[in-house]
Amino acid sequence: MANDTPPTQTHRLTSMEAPARSLKGLDWVSLLMADVRDGVGVYLSVFLLTVRNWEPDDIGIVIAAPGLVGILVQAPAGALIDRTPHKRLLLMVASVVIALCCLAVVVSDGFVPILLSQGVVGFTQSVYAPCVAAITLGIVGHAALSQRIGRNESYNHLGNMLAAIIAGLIGRFISYEGIFYFSIVQCLLLVAAVLVIREKDIDHDLARGAATTGEQAAPSVAGIKELFANRTILVFTIAMGLFHLSNGAMLPLVGQKMGLVDKQNSSLYLSAAIIMAQGVMVFVATYSGRNAENGRKKIMVLAFLLLPVRALLFTFIDNPYALTGIQLLDGIGAGIFGVVSILMIADLSEGTGRFNLLQGVVYSAIGLAVALSSILAGFVVKNFGYPVGFSTLAGIGVLGLLFFWFFVPETKNIASSEEAPKVPAVNVSTV
Repeated sequence: MANDTPPTQTHRLTSMEAPARSLKGLDWVSLLMADVRDGVGVYLSVFLLTVRNWEPDDIGIVIAAPGLVGILVQAPAGALIDRTPHKRLLLMVASVVIALCCLAVVVSDGFVPILLSQGVVGFTQSVYAPCVAAITLGIVGHAALSQRIGRNESYNHLGNMLAAIIAGLIGRFISYEGIFYFSIVQCLLLVAAVLVIREKDIDHDLARGAATTGEQAAPSVAGIKELFANRTILVFTIAMGLFHLSNGAMLPLVGQKMGLVDKQNSSLYLSAAIIMAQGVMVFVATYSGRNAENGRKKIMVLAFLLLPVRALLFTFIDNPYALTGIQLLDGIGAGIFGVVSILMIADLSEGTGRFNLLQGVVYSAIGLAVALSSILAGFVVKNFGYPVGFSTLAGIGVLGLLFFWFFVPETKNIASSEEAPKVPAVNVSTV
């Protein structure tokens, strides 16, 4: 197969057959996307606490803003990505906007400007994960998706690790504001990386998971009502929300706890925690991508199990070195979740033409959960202290584990079972 031939619905590519340049571009996009899609993420929490001297509840509201906005825009963003052939352009525009939001944090110190900037971050970051997943599916197809998503996530975690090293050094030896300028540079490099992916290598019908019944058949898509009447999709979405209701506030709270113990070295401790976790994720993501072909659920259960364990350890430990070490558990859990959640979404949407819409809905649930987690944790910590805050997150983690175990079925090959959404013959051009 020549590199210039775009993939088709009836031909599923292997990783070796896919266009080499575009796959290399995916590597670079995954690497450079670290922290960009979250607007420097957890560092903002520590920056506002230790440099701007904000109260924990105000920090919680600001940190929650991207998730709250994401609730509203994630599903429409997914639907847009299903329809548009301009996925690369969306990624580039989003990166420029995130860069401007990082600049706004540095030049503004008021609550309202920073809150608004994080609202824009939430609006913009909604395109990153579904766009990259869609481009990946559009290049390699379902048959090679597990291995390729594992590779994407490995590069993303490697990028997070490298970014954390640089950010920690900048925060410690230059200034905390320098971390935000570093993120701006990452945004610009990400724009260049997107251009490495060739537009002609992306099959946009395949990228949305649309089904065809033959070489000349028009792609069909499921009606939204049919898609979300599916019970498995509903319980899966709830389970993903419960995971992040427990996990969303955990690392920001750890960062605050470290900042209170040792303000001067807080950025180094936090960076070390992120570096260790991301280093583990590099290998866990690769492992998850390979082994998910033998079943998704049994791997994902481990990610759910580690949540309450980690939260309880944070409850009773104050030593910053120990807190840093506990983040290794996050490396295992997040490494699994990042790969297997996308594969389960692909399983549930295969043949529906709604892959990115379903991603958007699930990410909206996750955004809601992260926002509620930040608000809840900020309130509990302010009124009852950090131990009670972490204990609350641990309890939610146990609830999520039990819900996932008892209600979410195995999704591997579910498209051929009676649980799969029914696909009416709707022409893709009309949707």
